[in-house]
Amino acid sequence: MDLRRIVVGVVLLAVGSAFAALGIFRAGNPAEPLAFLAIPAGLVFVFGGLLALLPAKLQLPLAALMLTSLAVLFDWVAFGPGERHFTSSLGGAGARVTWASGELAGRAFFGVFALLMDIAAIGLWLRLVRGR
Repeated sequence: MDLRRIVVGVVLLAVGSAFAALGIFRAGNPAEPLAFLAIPAGLVFVFGGLLALLPAKLQLPLAALMLTSLAVLFDWVAFGPGERHFTSSLGGAGARVTWASGELAGRAFFGVFALLMDIAAIGLWLRLVRGR
């Protein structure tokens, strides 16, 4: 195995483990009600690191787990309870314009990608279960 691949895998695994651990330890803190989101965010990195470190025959289940973790994040932003605040910006050539966009527009944007990731994750899980 290539040394660069090992280094990338270990770094991703370490960063993801730290994020997930932070989410686990802070999930019950009422002052940080969104800390639980660090768990699936960390798992995205953990499964990415494992993809780089483990053999190819484990790629499909790890990819399904990684995409599912990412889909959970987008699903929560798009469809979860509570109010959301989104900011939009356009920029180029050193200039940028930023404005507050509405909650509905932000949720719709995340919702489109959440649904696409959900479909892709379901497809990977079906492929894994069917043994292809």
